[in-house]
Amino acid sequence: MANKTIRRKTHKGVDKIIDRAEIIKKGSKEAMAHLKEKAMTAKENVDSYIRKNPEKSVLIAAGAAAVVGAMVGAAMRRKKN
Repeated sequence: MANKTIRRKTHKGVDKIIDRAEIIKKGSKEAMAHLKEKAMTAKENVDSYIRKNPEKSVLIAAGAAAVVGAMVGAAMRRKKN
């Protein structure tokens, strides 16, 4: 009798865990879909800005590259020391 009770409680616990995992999985899929949608909107906005402002876009890209290059250079100098 005790084995049946333990087995029943174990099955209920496993069922609860499975149900909770399904809820988390569904929430994760919805969150990923939302993030993908936001990323696509951001990409479209960037593309539109680049088309409207090509000169500024090149200058911004060059500035960003200079900053990244400086950061990489500083990191490499630290690594040598």
